[in-house]
Amino acid sequence: MKQAAKKITKANINKDIKSYENDPIVIRKNKESKAFLEKNGFPEELVPKR
Repeated sequence: MKQAAKKITKANINKDIKSYENDPIVIRKNKESKAFLEKNGFPEELVPKR
């Protein structure tokens, strides 16, 4: 068997990046999106068929 080729990336990983999960704008946008989806539903084309 052949071994999978290793991908080499030059990505820098920084653990000191600020989290925006408690940002008031992000919270408001999440609430608006959730309300929209509850009202209108998710597009059928994007829902995986089971």
